[in-house]
Amino acid sequence: MKNQTAVSVIGEFVANRRYEDLSELTTIRARQVVLDFIGTMLGGYQTELGQLSADYAAQMQPGADATIVGDGRRSTVDGAAFANATMGKFLGMDDSHRIAGHVASQLVPAALALGEQHRLSGRQLITALAVGYDVMDLVHGTVDTWQRERGMDHKGQAGTLASSVTAAKALGLNAEKTAHALALSMDMACGTEQYVYDAGACDTKDLLAGYGARNGILAAKMADFGFRGPPGALDGPYGYFHAFGPGRDSADLAALDSDALARTGFKPHAGCRHVHSCVDATQALLRGGQPDLTAIASIEIDTYLEAITPDFRVNYSPQTVGQAGFSLPVTASVILTRGNWFREDIATFDAPEAQRLRQLVKVGLDEDIQAGHPLKNGCEVRITTNDGTRYRGRVEYAKGEPENMLTDAEFEEKFRYLVGDLLPAEQIARLQDSVACLEHLDDVSELVSLTVPQHEFALK
Repeated sequence: MKNQTAVSVIGEFVANRRYEDLSELTTIRARQVVLDFIGTMLGGYQTELGQLSADYAAQMQPGADATIVGDGRRSTVDGAAFANATMGKFLGMDDSHRIAGHVASQLVPAALALGEQHRLSGRQLITALAVGYDVMDLVHGTVDTWQRERGMDHKGQAGTLASSVTAAKALGLNAEKTAHALALSMDMACGTEQYVYDAGACDTKDLLAGYGARNGILAAKMADFGFRGPPGALDGPYGYFHAFGPGRDSADLAALDSDALARTGFKPHAGCRHVHSCVDATQALLRGGQPDLTAIASIEIDTYLEAITPDFRVNYSPQTVGQAGFSLPVTASVILTRGNWFREDIATFDAPEAQRLRQLVKVGLDEDIQAGHPLKNGCEVRITTNDGTRYRGRVEYAKGEPENMLTDAEFEEKFRYLVGDLLPAEQIARLQDSVACLEHLDDVSELVSLTVPQHEFALK
């Protein structure tokens, strides 16, 4: 390994990885990731940005290779992946890995589009996703702290690199071409998180997922065609780890065989993942007793550092729903007034009672939770009323983390909430059954076809 570059090591790992190498838990999580992200795509398709993304792919990148989920029109592989990734990210309910971040929005659309075009089996799809998660875990885990300080976005950055190896695996590229795909994708990595300050005034939070899915496919196709990327794309003097991270020798390549997909988490709520433990803790507080909202004197929220910095995470005066979805004071006030944290709940952030309550919030650091971060991402919420009565809710891990995983019933409830009335009930059941036996599917295109409203189901 000492005489190899990082991209060559990863290229060999990806090309040689087999379905039989994956753990049982990885296969389980793969099924959950696919169903969960199909749900977020179908939910996102029913929004204005989802419609715009579908129209863009169908009109600007016409083709017959892959399906635009929920819509039924077809596009090029990279066009469909772009649209599906963008619409799947919009509701903010895609998966959330504590090290790798939001991964499914770049990898699932790429794998499904290529899987449909090349009629991949379910096992091939699962393996392509698994290697993408492993590479995302390695690359983003290496640059995360540095990029967070610089305001870079992981979906368009490390997500592009991860998408390239998922695409390479789906295309069946050998180790050399996979390494070139990864190397080429390095120069396509892009994106900042300026959208968190301009949330509601731009679409880039979601477009970045589309860029990552599309550019990863482009890099793999270019490598397959014969184009070459720099061998030092990751660990060279001017490679990714130097230019976008802490240094050229910072990555632990031995951590590649990490089973990262098995450690992913899922979002039962909308908005930023860093507010979800506050959602859970406030809901736990309410289950323990209902304070009189008019008598609340103070609300204290203690959690880990990344959830309370930078200042947009403690925003007492958000101007848009997008900004509100990042704010801890808003989170507590909306849960107290609405009980849930879906997009329609976040949209009430400026209701008079929610406005009043968020001004009572004080945010602080929980040293115990911080000591366990990033593996621990909990929160404690305390409320004191005017007569001195105290209420407390605490979670050590946000709901949906491996230590606090959603139940099968909760996964189904979320899926049906996201899909709504877009698909007939019988088709929803058929789609769920198809994903439940994903590793036994001979042709992924059969699964993709079920993501579009079908006349035969509507008539029943």
